[in-house]
Amino acid sequence: MKKVLIIILLIFFVCGCTSSEKKDYLNYIDELKSVEKSSDSYPFNIEIKYDKITSKEVRYQVILDSVKKDINDITIICYHNKKTDDIYPSMGIFDEKESLKKDKKPSGLILVGYIPYKGDIEDFNITMKVLVKYKIDNKEYKIHYVTKK
Repeated sequence: MKKVLIIILLIFFVCGCTSSEKKDYLNYIDELKSVEKSSDSYPFNIEIKYDKITSKEVRYQVILDSVKKDINDITIICYHNKKTDDIYPSMGIFDEKESLKKDKKPSGLILVGYIPYKGDIEDFNITMKVLVKYKIDNKEYKIHYVTKK
């Protein structure tokens, strides 16, 4: 079932999006590959959780929540240094951009991805990089978040 979903996503990626969406996605991935450190500050929390869900796979969740100000037109994409057959999870590139309001529901956004891995989760090493673009009061911002497990 998962392989069918991957094939459907790849077909959508190749055929179902505009060339500017593909270009944006690839430009963001290229940018993330070269990023070495996190931005100094941002008006929300970012957390990445890892779970061993099968003997051969790790699920990761990139969680953006606890906004300190209203943020709009959110685009998120994450990149990691592990081999994968999946596309990297994103939000706001191929679908509608989201908004988060301080002290309002929904209170956060989550990206989910999967990585083949057969070892113990305690031994799982990865570098995860996240790019978030957003607007506050119609002014555009972009931050990077880099973490290693």
